[in-house]
Amino acid sequence: MATRPSTAANPFVYGRVLRLEDAACARPAYDAAILNAVRDRGRLALVGDRRLGKSTLIERTHQAKGYPLLRWDFHKVLSVDDLVRRAAEDLDAFVRDLSPVARRVTPWLREVGLGIEAIRLTFHGAGAALSVRAPTDHLKRLLGYLAPIARRRTFSLFIDELQDVRDELPAKEADAVLGLLRSELQRVRIPCFFAGSSRESFRGMFMSESSPFFESARLLEVEPIPATDFAAFLRRQFAGGGFELSAEAADVLLAIGGESPNDVQHLAHETWNFAVKKAVGGAELNLALDKILQDHTPMGEAWLALLTKRQTRVLLATALYEQLGYATEEFLSAAGEPRGAAVVGALKPCVQGREPIIEKVGSRYRVRSRYLRLWLCTRRHLVQEMIPALRGDEPYQRALRRVCRQLPDDLAALS
Repeated sequence: MATRPSTAANPFVYGRVLRLEDAACARPAYDAAILNAVRDRGRLALVGDRRLGKSTLIERTHQAKGYPLLRWDFHKVLSVDDLVRRAAEDLDAFVRDLSPVARRVTPWLREVGLGIEAIRLTFHGAGAALSVRAPTDHLKRLLGYLAPIARRRTFSLFIDELQDVRDELPAKEADAVLGLLRSELQRVRIPCFFAGSSRESFRGMFMSESSPFFESARLLEVEPIPATDFAAFLRRQFAGGGFELSAEAADVLLAIGGESPNDVQHLAHETWNFAVKKAVGGAELNLALDKILQDHTPMGEAWLALLTKRQTRVLLATALYEQLGYATEEFLSAAGEPRGAAVVGALKPCVQGREPIIEKVGSRYRVRSRYLRLWLCTRRHLVQEMIPALRGDEPYQRALRRVCRQLPDDLAALS
């Protein structure tokens, strides 16, 4: 029986922002831009597709240099109350970490801490997070504490998912919060960083003249990690555990994982778990991908159970042909719909709700999760039942290769 060449811990981490001790591919150009913003007390907004590692870039760069960073995460914010509660709790924890001893003996730090604690406790009543009528007075007070901290402690502020303030709150409340944030942050000379997972919505906040944050930060486009750099990183990490990942296997791993560093690390993590001999290749990759797709089966089947046959066909067409505009002739033919408006209606259940699985990007719809997309595309019997043009094995395989050029040959058999 084969045994592992070493007992090294799995170096691949996914599903969260990477810490300094986690393995991550170096991205020196972005690190330099972030450090320049810290030096100049500037404003930097990282723009890019979802799951490209924007939050990791900001947090790891600060951690590597020992620069304090206050992070406010407004992802799926429920209300003004919820926003203030999150900000108060994070600021309270940040102040406590500055120096527990100094907080007890330094008047200004003690005053700040007590004030933040009073605001934080205001929002711990039952149902507080569901209120949408809270005034912004608490937020203004909270922002007012940034200045005295900044005068004595250098730190950066990072607001993650800023666009959700506009997208999730009622329009008047969103404008009030954003206006207050912009006004108060202009008064505090600290480096500010912003990031968001919705590229169009987030970019519009800094480029639209109607937005309170219009031209308030320099936009930095975050691109996928170059394949050659990422492949070299993967091979180094496997080598650190005594494994040999061939250049060809690294290319296949990157092709399957796609552009998201998180998805690539996910597949690399599972591949590492299946490696029992020194050489790691297609067999281990196939087992790893099989496991990931099986993990997605409950969610995929639950969604399919909610949809009509018509909606299922449009969803499968979206997974297979997401590179096409939804109103193009080829897409409409695969979806079995006469016009684009019908596609929009059929996909509505998948686009709306708190956890949608489909998102619209320009003239295209796409599956939000890389591996859910692959799970849908590899349901061969369902695809061939729903889309007549793919009932032959050759056209189906051709469509599958357009999704990912290097899927294992026997992957379709998984369905």
